[in-house]
Amino acid sequence: MLEKKSFKENVKTEIEKLKKMSFKDKMWYIKEYYGIQIFLTLLVAAILGSIIFNMFFKKDAVFNAIFLNKPVTSEAYDKIYNEFNTYAGFEKTGDHWELSTNVSVILKDGVIVNGMEYLAKTNAMIAAQLLDVLVTEEYFINHFCNQDILADLEQTLPPDLLEKLKENLVYKTGIDGVERAYALDVSNAPVIKESVYVAGPIYFSILANSKNIDASILFLKYLYNM
Repeated sequence: MLEKKSFKENVKTEIEKLKKMSFKDKMWYIKEYYGIQIFLTLLVAAILGSIIFNMFFKKDAVFNAIFLNKPVTSEAYDKIYNEFNTYAGFEKTGDHWELSTNVSVILKDGVIVNGMEYLAKTNAMIAAQLLDVLVTEEYFINHFCNQDILADLEQTLPPDLLEKLKENLVYKTGIDGVERAYALDVSNAPVIKESVYVAGPIYFSILANSKNIDASILFLKYLYNM
């Protein structure tokens, strides 16, 4: 029976092989026999690096908003992101917020035919309390009302802001059969009018489990240039 070589002996043998090869042959040999191992090693290193970076350096977002089926241009995205960054004071505090636009779910006769992964991701963010504001169309307001995860804006918005926007409140029936102001029609909000390029009413909702209610209200004020 052949005796198995130790790891040290194998390494020594491989080094000796490489020493005798031309540069071109060395490159071919490494690619053919060690390509997968090198790739996996680099992949693991990249993943570990990302995890370590996120653990020690990357701050959690202080506010998250999604525009679902209400896309904006790249120029409008930059404008909204940068303006609200200044408006909310994140620029000074060094905090950051996240804005997801152009999230598209295609509907046909009230049935989702494409983009289910985006809806699944949105649901996952809601469950993990990583989403604060949803800007979308009526279909998804109805969808989320049935899951009882939207805040009642009559109970959430401060009285002075509620008084200014009360005519735009959108009442929907919740899972318990009670009608509440689960959304706000922001179609005429200046920032929305300048940015969203699809037709139809545009609704604003705050997630009931949002950890950033103050920032959510501030974003609503920003949309109206208040």
